[in-house]
Amino acid sequence: MKQFILVLLITITFQSAQAQRSKELQVRAGVGFGLYGTKSEYGTDNNKIEETGGAVTLYLPVDFRYEITRRFNMGLDLKVGSYLYDPDSADGKSNGYVVVGLGAEYNLKNEEDFRWYFGGGINFANLKLEETNQPNSFVKKEEWTYSGVGIRFNTGVLIYIIGDFGLNFNLGFDSHALKLKKFEQNGNEIDLDSFDAKLNLNGVDGTIGLVYRFNLK
Repeated sequence: MKQFILVLLITITFQSAQAQRSKELQVRAGVGFGLYGTKSEYGTDNNKIEETGGAVTLYLPVDFRYEITRRFNMGLDLKVGSYLYDPDSADGKSNGYVVVGLGAEYNLKNEEDFRWYFGGGINFANLKLEETNQPNSFVKKEEWTYSGVGIRFNTGVLIYIIGDFGLNFNLGFDSHALKLKKFEQNGNEIDLDSFDAKLNLNGVDGTIGLVYRFNLK
């Protein structure tokens, strides 16, 4: 009976300490990259053209994670970046994208100065492509705006090196399904009722950066 009471007291004390422990808010930022296989489809209902290829992207990520439990957290993801062009065909071309999403993570390893996590999330992306100074054409500027949803699964580690300041490394699978929402030529919007374009991207996504944690009461 005494042993049972002792175990019960230890359990209650542990649970109380867990309940009174400050919640943790993490802010992460750094640099990221993506290597994608691409599939595009465009044209009219009677004439569809499909193309496949690849793409490389660089971006700046900012992530926020709030601790729900010691093992599980949730938060917001933000990425701002662009796709890289082949130098031989990059003249007059530019692009930029923004991705905003919700992410959740589970800590497989949960120590004070080291975390190994597995995560996943859903997001919304907006991509804008622009071409100018096209030779031998009356079209001097074209703009395409794509948007759509995506998913991501990743794993990574947090290594706290100086107090609440540390390093973040993660790598995962990233997928986006985008659809053309707006097309302009020389500043004039073109009607898309009879034209459709889709862009699907699937590949590897990774980030290297810094993390800072705040202990919330």
